Amino acid sequence: MRLRGLAIMCAAVLALAACASIPDSGPVNEGDADVSPVEPLVPIQEGPNPGDDPEAIVRGFLTASAGGVATDFSVAREFLTEEAAAQWDPTVQTLVYDSGTVTPDWDEPSRTVTYEVPLASAVDESGRRVDAAGDEVARLEFTVALDDDDQWRISRLEDGVLLTQANFDRFFRPVDLVFATADRTTIVPELRWLPDNNVATSAARELIEGPSTWLADAVLTGFPATAALAVESVVVSGGVATVDLTVQSAGTADERALAEEQMRQTLTGLPSVTDVDVRIGGLPIAGDGSIALATAPVPEETAAAIVNDQLGMWDGEDLFVGPLASGGLGEGSYGVAMAYDGGTVAFVRGGSALVTTPSLGAAGTVLVEATSGLGEPTGLLEAQTVRTGDALVSPSYDRHGYLWTAERTGAGGLVAVAPDGTSVELASEWLQTRSVIGLSVSRDDARLAVISRSGGQPAVELAAIVRDADGAPLSLGEPISAGAGVGAGVDVVWVDDTTVGVLGEPLDGSPSPLWLVQVGGGTSTILSVRQAVDMAVRSGESTVLVVAADGTVEERSGSSWAPVTQGVAELAYSG
Repeated sequence: MRLRGLAIMCAAVLALAACASIPDSGPVNEGDADVSPVEPLVPIQEGPNPGDDPEAIVRGFLTASAGGVATDFSVAREFLTEEAAAQWDPTVQTLVYDSGTVTPDWDEPSRTVTYEVPLASAVDESGRRVDAAGDEVARLEFTVALDDDDQWRISRLEDGVLLTQANFDRFFRPVDLVFATADRTTIVPELRWLPDNNVATSAARELIEGPSTWLADAVLTGFPATAALAVESVVVSGGVATVDLTVQSAGTADERALAEEQMRQTLTGLPSVTDVDVRIGGLPIAGDGSIALATAPVPEETAAAIVNDQLGMWDGEDLFVGPLASGGLGEGSYGVAMAYDGGTVAFVRGGSALVTTPSLGAAGTVLVEATSGLGEPTGLLEAQTVRTGDALVSPSYDRHGYLWTAERTGAGGLVAVAPDGTSVELASEWLQTRSVIGLSVSRDDARLAVISRSGGQPAVELAAIVRDADGAPLSLGEPISAGAGVGAGVDVVWVDDTTVGVLGEPLDGSPSPLWLVQVGGGTSTILSVRQAVDMAVRSGESTVLVVAADGTVEERSGSSWAPVTQGVAELAYSG
């Protein structure tokens, strides 16, 4: 008891001394604000125990291989025969399943241990993630054998590792690889999932390897096909990442400038990197700094609206319309869209005519606050028809001023109408048998999101937009599927540079679902409002607006929704 009391007294003295050392008077002095990044947690791994049966060996291997993502997989190889340990490549793929217990099946005659795992996603060796369908199951089979010491070891297995969702979130980091638009002005990010262990090295290596096949024709990279890291390690010291490239990595002066900018933008997105030093053959890359990639444009705070068959504008607080004498949009008009310069608004009149008109502010019209009892507009709003069709989907503007639409039947492919009124028809055989619901061009202009149905089944797909150096669209790449588990939608819009929002069909008596589809990542579902019919986003989930069938507009507020205005049929920010 005396010793315990003495220890408590000592602790109290030390605590008081620590408190006394904190100044509570005198001038304010500048301190060192640099905080060392927290090192990733390295899990404790255990090798096989003598006498482990086959199931214990496989179970121990799965645990050790999961921890090996944060280390070097040396402990995991202890569970394998010498031949299997030499051949097994854990980096080929990572299979992810929802956390939970899975039961092995031991078959003694074939000496195999089998697991059937409900698959959540799969990540390839370059960090490309594909989410699984809800009922997809991965079957993992391990063949075991007795070694020279009469101990069970795994003799045959597939390459890759298996992780729970919790461990995947713990050991992997989402990284945006930075590529450039065809005009060399804007960032096009490609999301990859890379092990947090030596993430700067992995990010640099994957950036040098280049974009994925589906995106390659729509973006530029400054790294030639012969480029490679000279040293398989990017050293980060004092926040500076040093990247050493081989002499074969040098392209033209413009390519070197672009490569340096890509590497800087990619690696400074990591929490431990504040600057990047790129070298070729030990010497500075000699980029002249002539290329500075900017993020995609963020729409202005003012949105175009359809209000009681009139063109309206919402500034974030108040809703306005033009005078009744300026005319209405026309019966059955829908699909309002606004150009990035804010000067032009487009919509589909009567389902068959894509028209454009100056926005209310650009036309210098005296605006009227939208209130009930204003009356009905007389005549039609003056507008220019730029495209006709049988049944056109709601249009989408790109930052070069092209206006995109398609036939709802998918026939005829996609159309981009230039600012001068000429049309560029883009073949898209994959849409010929689809019912097209909606489309949206990414704000960097390099990707197109399309929601459609085929045989009654909903689909979310992304296609690269190939353009010339002036931004004119030339063709579309082959699409890739996205958004596993997304149901039937009524609207699609880009939420940010790597996320597409899909508004689900209205449900009787229940809030409509809204899916957030991360391009190259996962899909999350949030509930919007009852009878939601339209959505708009300025930048990020916190700016999502949903329009209900009764004209109420609600804005995302934390994890719920807050009403912001009413009397609106549709709302659209630039894009």
